[in-house]
Amino acid sequence: MSQENVELVREGFEAFNRGDFDWLSRSHDPAIEWTTTAEDPDATTHRGPEAVRRYFEEWTGSFSGLHGELEECFEVSEDRVFVTARFTGRGTTSSIDMDWRLSLAYTLRDGRLIRVVEYFDRTEALAAVGLS
Repeated sequence: MSQENVELVREGFEAFNRGDFDWLSRSHDPAIEWTTTAEDPDATTHRGPEAVRRYFEEWTGSFSGLHGELEECFEVSEDRVFVTARFTGRGTTSSIDMDWRLSLAYTLRDGRLIRVVEYFDRTEALAAVGLS
């Protein structure tokens, strides 16, 4: 199942990049929890597919041309996937070009996302999934 989980995460990035939030909502477990980076000014945990969808909509509304590119995506265990992705876009208010990396730790159950935690620090993210 783990390779299927990697493919699901890859498909999720493709859906995000094309703005297909319906696909994303369908891939989330009803009990999904998506935790933003601790450094985020609005750091929080979004609970449930609709809350995660609103988070994505707000995020894409803050950056024109927001695009996520997978740099690494691999299985950690049968139910865990680790990602580092580069995001680019232009601030809609500031008109400043943005370019940043996030590492994400995904937990999946029965082919659906159950938990995602974002990290700016890749080393911290690796440690969180039990890798050094």
